[in-house]
Order: sequence, then structure tokens, then C-alpha cells
Amino acid sequence: MTDHKLTRRKLMTITGAGAATATGVLAFGITPVADALDDQATERRTHPLADAVLAAFRSHRIVAIGEVHGQQEHHDALQTLLLDPRLPAVVDDIVVEFGNALYQPTMDRFVAGPAVEDRDLRQVWRNTTQSPVATWDAPMYEQFFRTVRAVNWALADGEKIRVLLGDPPIDWTKVNARDDIDSPDRDGHLVSVLKREVLDKGRRALVCYGSLHLMHAPPGEQGGSGIARLERLTGTRTYVILAGAHPRLASHPRRAVIPAQGTWLQDADTGEFNYLPGECGVPFGVIADALLYLGQVKEQTQSLWNPAIYLDPAYWTELQRRKTIKGSPIDLERQYRQEQPTAWPTPPPNDC
Repeated sequence: MTDHKLTRRKLMTITGAGAATATGVLAFGITPVADALDDQATERRTHPLADAVLAAFRSHRIVAIGEVHGQQEHHDALQTLLLDPRLPAVVDDIVVEFGNALYQPTMDRFVAGPAVEDRDLRQVWRNTTQSPVATWDAPMYEQFFRTVRAVNWALADGEKIRVLLGDPPIDWTKVNARDDIDSPDRDGHLVSVLKREVLDKGRRALVCYGSLHLMHAPPGEQGGSGIARLERLTGTRTYVILAGAHPRLASHPRRAVIPAQGTWLQDADTGEFNYLPGECGVPFGVIADALLYLGQVKEQTQSLWNPAIYLDPAYWTELQRRKTIKGSPIDLERQYRQEQPTAWPTPPPNDC
């Protein structure tokens, strides 16, 4: 995936935030007592995920939630959002990273209600540009699509939520050599989908993508994520919620969304958070509008595929073929056919 991290020097030059570092709190005159009072004020501004998303749609056409790939608790939170009965009234489309746009007709049919064979539905997530490194076979991704279908079942045709598949189209049946694979501009494809299918049609969309694709760019920054590129192209501001964990959030309720503006998160160093794609010296308020707190890292778990899936000889042969074509160093046997621990991996020590 494309790396959109900002360098500390570049961000300090743009924002003038040279003092906003983990060791710089004394320069601001912040004391432990002040920290405690600030934490209490921040807690009063937190809201459940669904409430925060619905409120954001009052002033934004697009609300984006940074997905933590493979994390069960993140998708548990998304399930509560999808099942909120208020959501269909404010969301027309949901744009996801974990689906090949080649199969958009299949997804349109599936979430609308008609029968779709499992062998056809599975191709949506198994045949993306990220295969074989990522197969999206973890059960939470299929459950995401099935939950949208379940929500739509009770809705009239004009009220149903559409799922837009955001991964660039690739037809693996026509890929026989590395030269058959165009280098996909995944962020560019996200921009085109949101502009063509959402903004140009006057619709509203919820976006579920990895956080690297959703971060705002600082003033003057010309690179950046798909959302940053969309904002420059259209002038439409997206409300961005990124998942993160920090010791100061331990007293907050799980699945709470905390706004950056007006809280200590505005100037907090993203390098001190788990899950965030920032680095030391980057203020959280520069890259996002709010933070989704799911609990501390030790409380998180992985959603893992059933290794038996890869005993299917046809599927296994195809994954090996793709590995050879891409020249990928991934150890398919170890990653997919061996049982993995469900506990979320312990991150390396933070040295900000």
C-alpha cells in the first residue's frame, strides 16, 4: 500500500508545531493536574460511534472511518454502526477498500436482496489487487457485506444502501505475467469513485478504508491520501475518524469517538498512538477530525480466516500462481494454512 506518512521536519515547517512533541509538554506549562482536568473535559465531549457519524453527516457529504485491517473489535464497532436504524436515512453509499470494483454488479445484486451464489460473492474480496498478500478471507469482511444486505432487506428500493467496491478492477483470469498487471493507483481510484458515484450525483457516503488512504494533508502538502487528493480536487471536506489507542484514553468508553478540535487530541503527537499511521511530531488534529477509541491494545484481537479454506486445491493453486507472477516473498503456507494467535500483536516500544 502507498505510504503517505509525513516527515517530522516537513510537518514542523508547515504547521510551526515544533514544540508539539511528547517531551515538549513542560514547554507548554502543562502539569499532571492540568492533564487530568483536560482528560475530564475531553470525556464529556465523547460520543458513541453511531451518534458521532450521524452528527458529522449534518455538515459533511462524506464521512470516512479508518479501518484497522484484521481487527475484530474495529469491525464489531462497524457492525453496531451499520445496524443503527438511523443510518439509512443519512447514508446513500458505503465505499470499502476490501472489494474488487470488477465485481460491482455482483455486489449491487447481493446487497439489494436477490440470491447470489457464494462462489460468485467470494470473488469480490478474494480477487483484489492486494492478492495474495491480502485475501480478505477473515470472516468479518464477508459479515460486513451480509450486514448491509440484512439492513437493506427491510427498506424500500429507493432507500437501500449501496456498497461501492473501491479496489481498482483487476481480472486475474487475464493475468499471466507481471506485465499484465498495471500498477494500480488505489488512491486515485478511490477519488474517482467518490467523485463520480457520490459527489457528482449529490449523494452521501460512508468510507471504510485503511487510515493511510484517509488522512487529511497539511496546508501546502501536494501528496497525500486519496481523501487529501479528493479534497484538493473538489474542495469538499471529508470528516475523518481514525482509530487509535493511548494510555490517556483508558477511562473512556469503548467505541467512543472523541473530536480533535477543542481537546488535547488536537496537538497530540500521533507517534504516541497505536494503530495510527502517523509518526513522531505529527499533530493528530492535522490528519484527522476525530479519534475512535476501541480500548487498549492488550484488549484487542484479530479476526482470522479458517485455515481449511486454503485446502481447496483450486484456490490454493491460484494463490501460488499469483505469488509467482508478483514475485511476492510471502510464505503462503505459514500465513494461511497454519493457525495464528487471536491476540492482537504487541506493537514495538514507542520512542517518541
